[in-house]
Amino acid sequence: MRLSMALSAALAALVLGGAALLGPVPAAVAACLVIAVIAFGWPRQMGAPARLSLTLTMLVAGVLGVFVMALWPRGDAGPRGAWALFEPLAVVLAFGTMASFIVQLVRGTGRPLRLESTVTTMGGVLVCLLTASWVPLAQHREAPGATGLVVTLAATLIVTSLIGLTPFMQGRPRVLALVMVPASGVVAALVSLLLGAPAHTAWVHAAAALGTAGLVSLTAAAAPSSRPLPEDRVVGTTLSPRRAGYALAMAPVGAAGVVGHVMLGFLA
Repeated sequence: MRLSMALSAALAALVLGGAALLGPVPAAVAACLVIAVIAFGWPRQMGAPARLSLTLTMLVAGVLGVFVMALWPRGDAGPRGAWALFEPLAVVLAFGTMASFIVQLVRGTGRPLRLESTVTTMGGVLVCLLTASWVPLAQHREAPGATGLVVTLAATLIVTSLIGLTPFMQGRPRVLALVMVPASGVVAALVSLLLGAPAHTAWVHAAAALGTAGLVSLTAAAAPSSRPLPEDRVVGTTLSPRRAGYALAMAPVGAAGVVGHVMLGFLA
């Protein structure tokens, strides 16, 4: 993984966090941009054929998830009511999964890597839909502690991406664990201190930071090597083409939205 991927992930975290603080519409636009990057490069990262159809499937599912999050009635249950948005999101995920199978049926019998392409599409659809979870954070940004939660997510993503998504840290799970976990704790503590978060919500920020750091660490540990072994199958990696690496770098940034979405309910 190249340094440019770490920088792009940090930039995406900054954009998503800032957009979530501005409101649902900016958050929806920013989420759609991140989803487009993921959808465009995900099939290439996984080495799947029929990349255009797979990209369109993920893009449509992700954008539909963003619209569902933005337009679904908010209700009066406070931040805990944000959990109700998981129900329509699950419906979109079900349709995206069916679309993943339909694409392979349309390709016809005997096409190469049909099973691998199906699993790849399902995983990409899931990541794109998790990215849509940044929108509820914007919808409930006025709730006590919600601003601090968004700042914690964005700051943790920026710090851990610049540390973990670098060539030196790639493929070093033990080093990642030893560095990223303390880093996420420090970020959560600093954000809580600077924003004056209530004591009873400090653990929410800490849990969100730890979960976010875990997503970045898993991505860094599982990233394909920039110098593949001779026995490795040649696939679209972060070296060729570059957009595959950008999609991989965006994945933990987008998926961190669901961490904030879950923790948002505990602020009520």
